[in-house]
Amino acid sequence: MSLETITYIIISGIIALLLALFLYKDTRESSSKRLRFTFIFLRFMTFFSVLLLIVNPKFNQVSYYNEKPDLIIAIDNSSSITYLNQDKNSLKVLKNIMDNKPLREKFNIDTYTFGSQLKPSDSIDFSDNETNIDQVFKQLSQIYKNSIAPVLLITDGNQTLGNDYEYTAKTFKQPIYPIILGDTVSYIDLRIQQLNINKYAFLKNRFPVECILVYNGNNTVHTNFEVYSGNSKVYSEPITFSSTQNSKTIQFTLPSNKVGVFSYKAIINPIDSEKNTINNSKSFAVEVIDQKTNIAIVSNFSHPDIGAFKKSIERNEQQKVTIIKPLEVINQINDFQLFILYQPNENFIKLMDALTLENKNKFIIAGAETDLNFLNAVASSYDHEITHQT
Repeated sequence: MSLETITYIIISGIIALLLALFLYKDTRESSSKRLRFTFIFLRFMTFFSVLLLIVNPKFNQVSYYNEKPDLIIAIDNSSSITYLNQDKNSLKVLKNIMDNKPLREKFNIDTYTFGSQLKPSDSIDFSDNETNIDQVFKQLSQIYKNSIAPVLLITDGNQTLGNDYEYTAKTFKQPIYPIILGDTVSYIDLRIQQLNINKYAFLKNRFPVECILVYNGNNTVHTNFEVYSGNSKVYSEPITFSSTQNSKTIQFTLPSNKVGVFSYKAIINPIDSEKNTINNSKSFAVEVIDQKTNIAIVSNFSHPDIGAFKKSIERNEQQKVTIIKPLEVINQINDFQLFILYQPNENFIKLMDALTLENKNKFIIAGAETDLNFLNAVASSYDHEITHQT
């Protein structure tokens, strides 16, 4: 009830009392004192009830209670837990959780087992022949979509069915706290951590490759890093790792002599005591394309500098230079990506307008034969002071 409503009720009581006293002010001698107060009280209640109906107070009852969040315990019930001799550890973890009084006071603990499907149960026999961790996250998302429910996932991580749970877990909205069952011994391991390459390379060029190698171990080891294209070795480098130098970044280039898509395989040769060799290789592909940049050197006359420019630019095989006159190139503007205007004069006016209209890339080379008055007129961002000195 609001403060305003309470104020109206108090005022109504005062008004009802005043009205009752006013009506019975002249009955002091004609009736007994007790009877008079009885009539005043009844009249007060009548007036107060009427005024209370006018005020129309509303009474709200609010109750508070603490709702504990859910804690989900999802236990891997597959036979692989027994195969890894982790069944006792799994049951021990569950017992420790269920016997934890502060934890039970803070959470509503829901227990599930899973193999190919998720089941609400606290009976564990490690008899399921398949493991689908992906399905665990999908089903829990539906069951607890409107509540806070962190998940304690007890598993060996070996999935035999369903989608890759690594990606499903990224879209799962509840916090996940995994308890991994298995061998915790750290073995010597070499792996290719990452390959960085461009998807495309230009013909008759060399494309860069970057490879990050990682070593897990304490002893100094020697091996070779190799790259193959089919059965042909295209790159090789000896590598040494130690406990203090356990990663290397290798940068090299490979040739691109033919057009097409070419597949490569990077390999770091395993050492004798290495158990996991799956991560010792990575494949990648590069598409070689033949795409040249067409450049037009536009001049109204011949000059030895033009030939020197052409020879220098075409040292890069991805660039092709055409020497052409200004009136001839107007109809071929879309055939070129860059225009070099050599000592322009009034014969370039149509070309300059066309290049500006098409927003083409261009740069100007000035010299003794350049018409500076023309250049000042057509180049808005250029202003050359003419002194007429020789």
